[in-house]
Amino acid sequence: MKFNSDINISELNKAQRSLHHAVQFIAASGKYLLEEKEDDSHTNMCWDSGNKIFYGDSINNRARVGIHVPTLSLKVTGPTGIELASLSLSGKTKQEGLLWLRQALQLKQIDASDLELKMHYEIPEHPTDSAKPFSEIDASFLDELANHRTIADQVCNEIFSKHANASPARTWPHHFDHGVYVPFKFDDNGDAIQSFSVGYAVADSVIDEPYFYVTQWKKEEKVDYSKAPDLEYGNWLSEKLKGSGLAFSEILKMDDQEEGIKAFLNKTVGFSKNV
Repeated sequence: MKFNSDINISELNKAQRSLHHAVQFIAASGKYLLEEKEDDSHTNMCWDSGNKIFYGDSINNRARVGIHVPTLSLKVTGPTGIELASLSLSGKTKQEGLLWLRQALQLKQIDASDLELKMHYEIPEHPTDSAKPFSEIDASFLDELANHRTIADQVCNEIFSKHANASPARTWPHHFDHGVYVPFKFDDNGDAIQSFSVGYAVADSVIDEPYFYVTQWKKEEKVDYSKAPDLEYGNWLSEKLKGSGLAFSEILKMDDQEEGIKAFLNKTVGFSKNV
């Protein structure tokens, strides 16, 4: 579990923004072709570390829509992952990708005539919003973004395995974060009254580069961050994040990245469960 310390963070962020727009094909497939869920989870996706692909849920038990990160390719596979069709998005507009996806799904007897890319949320603007094609991205940045997701998935699945009520690790298409939600205190009706979340976020208004986060939530009162422990790695961001963040650039300075990330998580998750 190691990040590439030679990568240019600014260029990585740029590649990440293109990838964020590419995965909207998965989110849109969920919105228009799957049963709507109250928590919006029909639009989210999982990460397949072995194949380096984001996948949406199975559509009619016939197909799944995915994005293969190292090649920035739109994929349609069978429910078990067998590839049925593939389109490199480099040099293609969103509309070209949408038309291709409709046709690929219809070949699997899935009526995709209503499939659109219009979503119920907004994401940061990108040249592809103005009918410009996806630019070709240097493979080193795509490989590193795949590496980020694999590390994030490992981190999240470790948290998931240790907490009985945790949600599976998923990527959410709005903020493009990969995380787990862990409710651990409940009222008499079984509704959560205290929880924390752990995940990986892309550059945003909180930290302008990828980062790991741990956030805390209590239903009846605010979390008292004056009791938060000092962190050897990362920072408490009680106003911006209502939790803590560990920036990618700080991880790159660590002698042992894996141990440093674990130290950050151990302290912040420990605080989350006892605050």
